[in-house]
Amino acid sequence: MEDNIRIVVSPVVKQDGRQKIFINFMDYNDKREAEAVIPGCVFIKNVGFSDEELEILKEYMEEKQSEILEKAGTINPLAEFFGKK
Repeated sequence: MEDNIRIVVSPVVKQDGRQKIFINFMDYNDKREAEAVIPGCVFIKNVGFSDEELEILKEYMEEKQSEILEKAGTINPLAEFFGKK
């Protein structure tokens, strides 16, 4: 994965009766952004990434899914909002 791509993981959210995690991939240099949701590693937004790049990002999510789930489970949105960790 490119070094200039920033990855942001949401806390676990409940939507439509299911638990989901949103993952944002952002490339500030080229102003590209993609958003995916777990489970399924499905992209729901893409601005500027090629199909080949999305496939690489999907493979990354699949490989790191357990780490992503663990990270999302530890995020406290209120603490993050107020700058406390």
